[in-house]
Amino acid sequence: MLSKTTEYALRSIVYIAMADAEGKRVGIKEIANELELPAHFMGKILQDMVRKGVIASVKGPNGGFFLHRPANEINLLEVVRIIDGLEAFKKCGMGMKQCSDKHPCPLHDEIKAYRDRLLQVFRDKTIQSLVDDIKTGKYFIKNQSEEVLKD
Repeated sequence: MLSKTTEYALRSIVYIAMADAEGKRVGIKEIANELELPAHFMGKILQDMVRKGVIASVKGPNGGFFLHRPANEINLLEVVRIIDGLEAFKKCGMGMKQCSDKHPCPLHDEIKAYRDRLLQVFRDKTIQSLVDDIKTGKYFIKNQSEEVLKD
């Protein structure tokens, strides 16, 4: 449902928030290496998020990306909206242009319930809540190493 761009943006902003909580700023190369994401693509995504006010950056030796608002004030829907827009929460599951409650496709009710629930999750979850989840050790934003997958 989410584009690769939005997936990468969410993972990177959580990584930035974790570093920011420790008073650190992180660069594109570090984010790309740690999260195994393409650096060039990450640069474009991060600069877009800076332009749209979700994160901030400073150039220079002590530079890097950081949050300029508290992580508990940034919900996932804001990130999804600035990257992909909210069209995914309105689209017909069968591609009809005029699908609605008054003129539904055969999947309308089921898809609408799913979309509405997902929209609510993205509204309720903040970057801070994802950081807190990761700190429990139960959730991750980094891929598992090959060795761990073999066990």
